[in-house]
Amino acid sequence: MMNSIAVIGATGMTGSATVRELSRKGFDPLCVVRDRDRARSILGERARVAIADIDSRADLATALRGVDRLMFVTGRSRTLREQQVNILEAAREAGVDFALKVSGARGIVGRDSVVMLGRDHYHVEQMLQSVVPSWCILRPGLFMQNTLEQGRSVTEQSNLVIPCDGDLKLSFIDVRDTAAVAAEILVNPDRYRRRLIELTGRQTTYNDFAGIFSKVLGRPIFVSTISPEGVGERMSSLGSPPWLIEHSIAIARTIANGGFTPEQCEPIREVLGREPISTLEFVQDHKEAFQ
Repeated sequence: MMNSIAVIGATGMTGSATVRELSRKGFDPLCVVRDRDRARSILGERARVAIADIDSRADLATALRGVDRLMFVTGRSRTLREQQVNILEAAREAGVDFALKVSGARGIVGRDSVVMLGRDHYHVEQMLQSVVPSWCILRPGLFMQNTLEQGRSVTEQSNLVIPCDGDLKLSFIDVRDTAAVAAEILVNPDRYRRRLIELTGRQTTYNDFAGIFSKVLGRPIFVSTISPEGVGERMSSLGSPPWLIEHSIAIARTIANGGFTPEQCEPIREVLGREPISTLEFVQDHKEAFQ
């Protein structure tokens, strides 16, 4: 089936939001997933699904047969580089014409990044530009949805635990904005071929974010600062693997050092013709997770 769109990572936050955006636009993307039942529960019974293990190049090549536009986004993994190289090799074998990679943020992606996954993303970005005929790269900012991981802390202790000064300028982005931009690119790839797009929402601070939580929830929400080393100690006590602890410490240091400070709202305005989703809209839409 030519002129078809596939999404690898369709059950993750960004991938599933992109699938929903594409559906709203009248498209029926192929959702390449590992678990059919999980895909149905997240994407709905009518989702068009292909089963493939991203650790298997052969599986992926079979799933991508007949696809000409591909988006791929994978979760944190110590084998991220190998998995995404598999995806690119399979895309080349399947004859994919256009590939959209959702990468890491500018603050972490680089050949010599202190963040392991930032180095992996950089390697894949470089490979992408030589493997498929046409490509686009998205580098979104710090996801607002990361605060959902602190739902229990906000609910039970009225507290957001942060890895930086509460007044540090940061540029968050709602996953839904990333997904909306991604869907528009997949529908109209000619406009965005061979572009690297960095995008964020409007600049704010954790203190201001906590103020929004307080306003929406109707009670004071406070912030408490934890050091990067403290982040590692907390994760170690929870049994997190060493590679993920190292990654999280490096991300915490990057945040504290201003790696997520620069604001890049213009791509959202350009692609979507509107302003980015605000922290107020985010908290209002996810209020139940923090009550």
